[in-house]
Amino acid sequence: MRSSTRVCAVLGVCAGLVLVGCSSTPSGPATPTGSATTTQAMATPSAADRAMLDTIQVVGADPTAGTDPVTEPTVTLTKKPVSVSTTTVKVLRPGTGVLSKTGDKVTVRQVLYVGNEGVKLDSSYGEKQPATFTLSGTDMIPGLISALTGVQKGSRILFVIPPAQAFGTRGRTEIGISGTDNLVVVADVVGVTTPKPVLEKAEGTVIAPPAGLPTVTFDDATGPSVTMPKTTPPADTVQQLLIEGNGDVVTVGQEITVHYYGALWKDGKVFDSSWQRKTPATFVIGIGKVVKGWDATLVGKKVGSRVLLVIPPKDGYGASGRLPAISGTDTMVFVVDILGASSSP
Repeated sequence: MRSSTRVCAVLGVCAGLVLVGCSSTPSGPATPTGSATTTQAMATPSAADRAMLDTIQVVGADPTAGTDPVTEPTVTLTKKPVSVSTTTVKVLRPGTGVLSKTGDKVTVRQVLYVGNEGVKLDSSYGEKQPATFTLSGTDMIPGLISALTGVQKGSRILFVIPPAQAFGTRGRTEIGISGTDNLVVVADVVGVTTPKPVLEKAEGTVIAPPAGLPTVTFDDATGPSVTMPKTTPPADTVQQLLIEGNGDVVTVGQEITVHYYGALWKDGKVFDSSWQRKTPATFVIGIGKVVKGWDATLVGKKVGSRVLLVIPPKDGYGASGRLPAISGTDTMVFVVDILGASSSP
């Protein structure tokens, strides 16, 4: 089985960062093709839809209340193909606490099957970290947003998503989903959190950097520009606050929202920039989901901070680099605005 990062890529849209620490190649948003369905427009499941879910057997010991379940339930599709007219949810075990809503982050352990043949495609049970999804209309397939809206921490749910509310008639054949496959998912809800408001840009106390570092200028409309020194890059990672924020301190395992700019020390060539995409990026910090240089420097910084990072290969992508943009000898320079940090579920 593949990792929870893979599960995110199947059901949601993992951030297309050059910074991700996993071995898979990052990709952009997996927009459903041939579907104009939104969570607001979804129809109410029919009696036939609900009866279809009754044909799916889920067996497995319930986890202790309040714990992260790691044992995958056994799922049997007694009637194939599984097909519903709209995303349909069945609560197998109720949870406690507030109901999830639009904008919340829902963390789950889940196992995914394709409904035509009943083949297991992926699972996040047993992985180091469960999968976390933000309930918005921009980073997940519509059916998943619908299924995870209105759930409680500690609940186990079964849901089926039809093609029109997943990847449309084209499917995602590269990961084993055809254009006629319904997606069958069993999920244990590990946590539901409401993120704090996210800043638009860094704000706080401006700090003058010492000489010898890359020079950063900032434009509110276009983001940072960086001029590189014509010197040999440092052998170790360098971190320098340009603005010290006034917000909460970032801790290990939090999901942080940032704007970032990445360029090469050797020639100043920009290889990635969320400012250019006009969309901040969100990821978990301090647990190996991003390059070592980020994990080692952004934990402990305050929300609102702007940070200059100089990261040599040993704390970046190592001797293999991340071709074609970054070679194994390239030192990377980043400007990072920490816009928000959400509590762990």
